[in-house]
Amino acid sequence: MLNAGNTKEYKTYTEQVQLLRGRGLRIDDEAAATDFLKRVNYYRFSAYALTLQKHDRFYNDVSFGDVCDLYYFDYDFRKTIYAYTAFIEVALRTCVAHFHAGKYGALGYLDASAFDNPQYHARFLAKLDDELSRSDDAFVHHHVEDLNSVFPLWVAIEATSFGVSSMMFKNMHTEDREDIAKRCFRYNRKYIENWLQCCVYVRNIAAHGGRFYNRDLRSCPVRLPNKHKKDIIPTRAFAFIYAIYNLLPFDTAQEQLVSEIKTIFTNHPFALPRHMGFPDDWEKLLR
Repeated sequence: MLNAGNTKEYKTYTEQVQLLRGRGLRIDDEAAATDFLKRVNYYRFSAYALTLQKHDRFYNDVSFGDVCDLYYFDYDFRKTIYAYTAFIEVALRTCVAHFHAGKYGALGYLDASAFDNPQYHARFLAKLDDELSRSDDAFVHHHVEDLNSVFPLWVAIEATSFGVSSMMFKNMHTEDREDIAKRCFRYNRKYIENWLQCCVYVRNIAAHGGRFYNRDLRSCPVRLPNKHKKDIIPTRAFAFIYAIYNLLPFDTAQEQLVSEIKTIFTNHPFALPRHMGFPDDWEKLLR
């Protein structure tokens, strides 16, 4: 039998509302609050309330709607992360396929000698094969039915996830990674490798509805240039925005990213940039 230990007791939605009210949260519309908690887990809701309370007591005049605003802020922020990492994902696939096929041939990606680690390469091929087998894209079916499943790299890579294409890049020979970083990105490969890994990490958080507001993203700290180490916290959301900004393939995309983030903060004034690691001069740090 499982030992419940200090596990908290189950509470109905009405009891959850009363618990929040008992901790000083202003709830003007109990029915609306109950309805919200039916759709957003109480534990999830509570995470957005952490910056609005002390010792389990909410600050004066904090309302249920204020916490909801932080939730909706995070929703908009996640959408932005997801959208702009997609630009980077496509650019990475394009750069890797063009470079690798040009140097090693259309099927060179199947040759372990074109990569650093044979075991890592075998895992990459297994993941690639799995993604190709699950793809319902017309170009994949064309190669399966008409071309005996022979996929040149520029075709195969279009069926890969961000994680798998990043996996391929990470295992390319050092000089190849350096060449791609020089041709396609604005920093050296050590930054690019880390930033791509960070992008995959936050893309997955965004895709699965994870929280960014007031959260340390310790699983993948961002590698920062020395000139910014004192200004940017590598485990906070702004550091990942910094990485995304510098990986974006177009100046217009960079400008639009900044504009969208400013709009999100404007639309949700209760969300404080400092809880996301945004310095006061964050726009200047990006540019």
